[in-house]
Amino acid sequence: MKRCLALLAMISLLSINLAHAHGGGCRKSSPPGQCCHMDNRTGQVHCH
Repeated sequence: MKRCLALLAMISLLSINLAHAHGGGCRKSSPPGQCCHMDNRTGQVHCH
């Protein structure tokens, strides 16, 4: 039971970090079916 709770806590923390990393919306110029973001730290656009 403790392992299950620890795993759930780690997954929750990871999902919070991922949500924070992609706080912005999609660019209007994104290809169909993809979402492109500007990485302000590197100045590059990445899509997924």
